[in-house]
Amino acid sequence: MLRLIVSDLVANRRIWLGALLIATATALVGAVVASDIQTAVAAGGTEALALYGLSGTVAAFTLVTALIVVGAVTNLTVTLQQRGYALWQLVGLSPGRVRLVVTTQLFTVSLLGGVAGCLLALPILRPLSRYAFAGSPELAALDPRFTPAGAVPVVLFVAVVITLGGFRGAGRAAHTPPIQSLREVEPPDRRMTVARWIGGLATAAVVAVIVATLPGTGLDTIAVPLMVISPLIAGVLAAFGPLFLARLVRAWTSLLPATASAAWFLARNSTAANVGRSTATISPLMVAVALAGGLYTANGAVGAPSGSLSTGTVVLLIGGPLLLAVLGAVATVFMSSRRRDRELALIVAAGGTPVVVLAAAAAEAVIYVGTAVLLGGFAVGVTSVIGAWAAGTWTAAGVVPSLAIAGLGLLLVLVATMVPTALALRNEVPRVLAPE
Repeated sequence: MLRLIVSDLVANRRIWLGALLIATATALVGAVVASDIQTAVAAGGTEALALYGLSGTVAAFTLVTALIVVGAVTNLTVTLQQRGYALWQLVGLSPGRVRLVVTTQLFTVSLLGGVAGCLLALPILRPLSRYAFAGSPELAALDPRFTPAGAVPVVLFVAVVITLGGFRGAGRAAHTPPIQSLREVEPPDRRMTVARWIGGLATAAVVAVIVATLPGTGLDTIAVPLMVISPLIAGVLAAFGPLFLARLVRAWTSLLPATASAAWFLARNSTAANVGRSTATISPLMVAVALAGGLYTANGAVGAPSGSLSTGTVVLLIGGPLLLAVLGAVATVFMSSRRRDRELALIVAAGGTPVVVLAAAAAEAVIYVGTAVLLGGFAVGVTSVIGAWAAGTWTAAGVVPSLAIAGLGLLLVLVATMVPTALALRNEVPRVLAPE
């Protein structure tokens, strides 16, 4: 059993490295939150109260982002290996053993990533604190603390979130009939599960409770709950994604006729057909757009000028969750690049030129980001409406930050899509398709 676990991790290292990257990033962000809490406990006084408030806000952003990003990545990790799990069953491995192997792999990767993230946090905590608290000398003077007692909960959190995030995928890998898995290379994730319904409805209820408490809240305290609304709405959209995502992609991408561009036609159909894989990339980008836009929208709703948020404050509040979200989107593209190799080989075998293949890869990146902007922009727009209702000030301060994050995401996703595509075009088509 141990030999199978290790050999499969090595054989599918491209996929597992993506999951390891996200586990490490999640732990890194969690370590910053844990450090703030430990520093507050050690400092005491008014500084502790300020750090508790900041760490609570960052923890809320991190939790929402981690649940969406980690869930998408871990589910994709298992989905991309569905065919291998089917082969395991065909050679005699029982469904229970398959589930055990997959769960053990997820747990192992999560522990390694959790420890690595905490270790990476150690050298950056002090300079990050100095930079983030540059406008608050009292807080900047504090010495950040991060001991093993603070690292253990972070590692356990990462392990639990990643293992549970892939639990449904592990169960599907164990109980899907082998013949069906061999025929269906990448089963689309189009069904609403009980967990999605519960998670989506619970998040929507939290949003409703927050909105209900806003009237009568002073302008000095209303900004924090407003900041949380946008990422929470993004969480609701992510939970109910299987109900509308494929239709949304087909709807807005149809604005460019299929006859206008063969590359766009290939990209839009691939994105809508492989909705499980597309969701794993779109959801993190959507959260990133919602985080940036929601922060500036909440700040504008209380009458503060757009330039009142310092770079250090932005980095402190949403820097970690933004990093996690953007890395999640890039990681999913990297993880599925082997599957793309086969798809690209089929296009070439059908007569597609390298130019068309590269253009289709670029168009797919545009579709990912464009869909994320639509969904994240909707979350920011709802926050703006709620802010106008509760605070009496209409603001569009979140538009530019949302577009800036979208631009950064597009650049990174283009690189993650185009580079593997260019490398894949060097491979011989028969050799790529032979294992099929």
